Amino acid sequence: MTILIVDDEKVYRLLLRDLLSQRGYDIVQAEDGQEAISKMEMMKIDFIISDVYMPVMDGFKFHQAVRARPEWESIPFLFVSAYDDHHTLDIIKKPKQEAFLKKGRPTSELLDWIKYLATPEEDRPRVKPGSSLRSL
Repeated sequence: MTILIVDDEKVYRLLLRDLLSQRGYDIVQAEDGQEAISKMEMMKIDFIISDVYMPVMDGFKFHQAVRARPEWESIPFLFVSAYDDHHTLDIIKKPKQEAFLKKGRPTSELLDWIKYLATPEEDRPRVKPGSSLRSL
């Protein structure tokens, strides 16, 4: 599975890259939504992990651009942010394909969300990962 990590914080991208590549995932990185779209146009992406607040094109606009394209509309999308206010959480429109994880949560929760969202809906557990997480 190829995971696209979109975040303007280089250190965070590198930490996620190392964590996920050690578990066998292929990783593509982008600093913002605009760069992410360019990369998505050149290669197949199976899963997106995106920060919400970034320069150039933020996670809100990036998410809208992804969902506007039929070939990308079903890609699982995990938002990550240090902010978990209502405005940020309102971005989740398709809870079967999207979730939110606050930065700083244990890496096991990130891995659980990837597994959960990447699993076909009919095969998913009834309980969503990280009961202490805000998810819709």
